[in-house]
Amino acid sequence: MIDRQQRIQALYEISLSIGPKETLKATADNALSGYLKKLNCSVGTIFQRTLNDDDVRYDITATIPASPHGNDTLMAAIDHLPGTVDDHRSFIEALPISGETDNGAHYYLMELPEFGVLVLGKRGGEIDEITQSALKPLNEKLAEACRSQLVEGQLRTERNRFEAVFDAIPEPVVNTVIEHGEERVKRVNRPFENTFGYTEQTARDRPITDLIIPEGTDGDISPTSLHDGSEPREVRCETATGIGEFLFRRVPVDSQGSREYIHLYVDITSQKKRQQELERYERLVENLPIGVFRTTPGPKGEFRLVNQGFVDIFEGDSSADFEGLSVADIYVDPTDRERFSNQLLEQGSVDGVELQLQTVDGNPIWCEISGIAVEEDGETVFELALQNITERKERQQQLAVLNRVLRHNLRNGMNVIRGNTSLLSAEIDDGTLQTHVTAIEQRVENLEQLSEKAGTVRSLFDQGREVNVTCDVGELLSELKSEFEERHPTAGLTIEPFEPVAVRADVRLKMALLEIVDNAVVHNNQAVPAISVAVGRSETKGSDDWVDITITDNGPGIPDDERRAIETGEETPLQHGTGLGLWLVYWTVSLLGGEITIADHDAGTRIILTLPRASAHQSTHAANVDSH
Repeated sequence: MIDRQQRIQALYEISLSIGPKETLKATADNALSGYLKKLNCSVGTIFQRTLNDDDVRYDITATIPASPHGNDTLMAAIDHLPGTVDDHRSFIEALPISGETDNGAHYYLMELPEFGVLVLGKRGGEIDEITQSALKPLNEKLAEACRSQLVEGQLRTERNRFEAVFDAIPEPVVNTVIEHGEERVKRVNRPFENTFGYTEQTARDRPITDLIIPEGTDGDISPTSLHDGSEPREVRCETATGIGEFLFRRVPVDSQGSREYIHLYVDITSQKKRQQELERYERLVENLPIGVFRTTPGPKGEFRLVNQGFVDIFEGDSSADFEGLSVADIYVDPTDRERFSNQLLEQGSVDGVELQLQTVDGNPIWCEISGIAVEEDGETVFELALQNITERKERQQQLAVLNRVLRHNLRNGMNVIRGNTSLLSAEIDDGTLQTHVTAIEQRVENLEQLSEKAGTVRSLFDQGREVNVTCDVGELLSELKSEFEERHPTAGLTIEPFEPVAVRADVRLKMALLEIVDNAVVHNNQAVPAISVAVGRSETKGSDDWVDITITDNGPGIPDDERRAIETGEETPLQHGTGLGLWLVYWTVSLLGGEITIADHDAGTRIILTLPRASAHQSTHAANVDSH
């Protein structure tokens, strides 16, 4: 039995031991030591209560000794702890609970409100009822200290978790707080520093509107005017490198005291740029004068997209006209669709395939189609471009017929004229009349040569612009010299020495060179026509990728009308050539990807053919051509 003064002193010192420490365990350990020491108790435990649906858990927060399960007194007390929610209710109503063990030790269970239970064990005496009653406010104080530490620990854990997430987010993030009506920066993460050029040290405590002001707004922005909620919106902000596009989200954070916000800025600058480029591309595709369309493969296939150019070519009113059609419906012969689909699937791409199609009204048209097969979402799709070549096909047909008829009739007519002229020549003795007959014979020969050159020109264009072979210029000029000497034994052709070189050209190059040297002899007014050929690095292109073949003669030069027609690329009624020779050379060099230049010379003509040099990986072949 202790007197009143001793009891008050003990309770007071116990009270001093109760208070918040660094952790919940430290708080409970310090308080439990105070209880045991001042009440002369030998053992004790502080339990934290946890309610889970139908059961109750009591976890040890502090205990003396370290393991209560080896102590008979504490185990006797622990046996009173409930295991279910129903037992828990009656247990709380029964507290405080006291008891005595078989060996004479006493134990006491006291409620720590809204936290748990305090268990004390004492040998050689009891805790009197007055002291037990006086412990109630101390127990409440202990419970409050434990609850406070528990909440603080949870908040600390949540804060640590928040800071870890905050720093790990790859997008710019700002934590702000409103103080005195102004939203100021509390902290920023590293992506924010890199994006906006402000370190956390320079940004902290500054108004957020000083750092992030969407373009086009004034500087007097209150925190309440900022976007506040879960839905993001697009804003334009000033970054360290200029104006950027962002998805901006501002979310309030529950906190004690001042109101906090989290600002998240997702950089969509590149995405917006791609979106704008895509929109421009879509507008361009939609307004192209050619047909652009996407289909699925197969004998029929279906349309996935058609642009306005496609609609116009097929005489539709809108793209809706093709939604119910199969792709085979626009083919005059549906088997052509199957062949085209199989070709594109096999090759992966097609270029310049000519097909006869039909409009939505059934009018036949000729089209040229190029495209590729691509994989999209696990299926193959054809992406195609189409041009209406109906007029071109009709012109080709007309030209073919005219060429055949004119050449056939011209050749027959020339034969008749040549036969009758021979008869006249044999019967006429008058020299003046004989001169007229000779002029007729010469003109007939010129017309026959013109007819042959017209056929050569057609053959020239039939071969197209694609050049898959290269030409050794040395071998080509050696062949040219041999043929020239056979044709013109009284003329001279000189090949100037040059370094070995190859150009990207086929048989048409030799045809063009023969035309030039033949004309240089035929139209030469000198007693001995002289032609020289030089080869070297292009002077006009100024690049090692081009080669000049220069042909110089000692003739009278090319007439101004002929030269102007070639230089301008067109003839007019007042400016035209007398034949096809120079045009044949001009078209040949153009089809081979080169250029022709007619230059002034002291006496005669200088023609320069500039051609692309063959690359190292291309195989080189001599460009042979029939002698005609």
